[in-house]
Amino acid sequence: MKIEKDIDKAGFYHYYPVVPAVVVVKSGGELDALACAWHIALSFDPPLFAVAISPKRYSYRLLKKSKEFTVNFLTFDKIGIIATLGRTSGREIDKFSTYKIKTTASSEIETPVLKDAYAAYECRLVKQYRTGDHVLFVGEVLAVHYKTRFFDKKRKTPIMKSFTPALYLGSDHYLGIKSFGEIKYGKEEVFGKEKGIKVTQKKLE
Repeated sequence: MKIEKDIDKAGFYHYYPVVPAVVVVKSGGELDALACAWHIALSFDPPLFAVAISPKRYSYRLLKKSKEFTVNFLTFDKIGIIATLGRTSGREIDKFSTYKIKTTASSEIETPVLKDAYAAYECRLVKQYRTGDHVLFVGEVLAVHYKTRFFDKKRKTPIMKSFTPALYLGSDHYLGIKSFGEIKYGKEEVFGKEKGIKVTQKKLE
């Protein structure tokens, strides 16, 4: 295994792919959206979700003002708009009118969610941390929007045969899932050297 000590050269893409999000921010009459690969759930109680945004981004200023945002997840067939939102600036164009992006009103905040999102979170900013060249904005999730046909009714986990989420590989490369594995514990089947674990791989058609 190669060891790279020049981190600037090596980059931080080794843990990819990740599910990209589209962060939407509204402040007064200004509305913007940007693609965000760096995001994470932090807590169930209270429900907290965080996004990392560079101060260079136009959305950064809007979020600091409004103290709210939505996090939107799109399917693989929308990778064109995800990439475009990541490569353009709201300082120069109105992304929503230029790319004909449709929105739906949120229930708890002023910032809308994307109509094409298969899932979206309404977030109110509760904390922010400067982490090097990005700021981590922590939001309390006030409401969740999701397409019910894409998720298990009981567990709320994705039903992968129902849709293909976008996965980001870095440098404008994206991936669509073709198969998935299911792990069950407490079974008699043996997988590798571990007893009691069953791994099933399924193709998505």
